[in-house]
Amino acid sequence: MIRKLLFSIVMLAATSFVYAAHDTVEIDINLIKVGVATNPGRYNDLVNRFVSGDTTLTSNELATVYYGYAFTSDYDPTDHYTDLTNAYLAGDYDKTWQMATQALEYNPVSLDLTIKALVAANNINNAEARKMIPVLQNRYGMISRIILESGAGTENESPFIVICEDDISRIVRNVIGAETLLGNANIKGLEAIKMTLPDDERQHILYFDNNLQHNYEREHGK
Repeated sequence: MIRKLLFSIVMLAATSFVYAAHDTVEIDINLIKVGVATNPGRYNDLVNRFVSGDTTLTSNELATVYYGYAFTSDYDPTDHYTDLTNAYLAGDYDKTWQMATQALEYNPVSLDLTIKALVAANNINNAEARKMIPVLQNRYGMISRIILESGAGTENESPFIVICEDDISRIVRNVIGAETLLGNANIKGLEAIKMTLPDDERQHILYFDNNLQHNYEREHGK
C-alpha cells in the first residue's frame, strides 16, 4: 500500500508535465540514425543534458536522445533486467536502487528502469536517492512526452513510436493509466492494444510502432 501511494504521487507529478505539452511532432528515424552515427559528440551532449534532468530540451532534441539510443552499441530491447525486476517485486528497494541506477548508466532512456528507480528512491533512507527524485521525475516526463508526441496513438496511420516492448507497457499502464487491458493484436506491423480507462466504460485502442525492436531482433537472431 505504501509503495502504491508513493508511486501514485511520483507519477502524478511527472504526468502533469507530460500532458502539458502533448503536441504531435514528425519523427524522422533515418535522420536520427544518421545524426547519431556522424555526430556522436552532439548526441552524447544531448544525452548528458537529459540525464541531468534538463527540461529545456526541445522535442526534436528529445527525439534524438530517445530514438537515437536504438542506434548505439548499448541498445538491447530484449534485456528485461530479470534480477532487478525480482528485487523490485520482492520489495528490496535498496537492491533495486543500486541495480536500477547502474542499469540507467547504460540505458538512460528506459521508462521501466526510471520508474523502478523512482519507487526505490521513495522507499529507502538514502540521501542521494532522495536528491535524485526530481531529476528522475523530469526524465520520466521527458521520455513519456516524446513518445506521446510521436503520433496520435489512436489511429494506425499515426501510432506512438517506441524503442522497446517495455515502453509500451509503461505508457499504457503508468502514463495513459489504463484500467483494464482487453487484448492486443498485430495490425499491419503495429501493436494494437484494446483497453478501458478509469471512469470511462468505452473501449479504446492505442497503436504502437515497435519496429526498432523488431529490426534489432531480426538482425541479432532473437
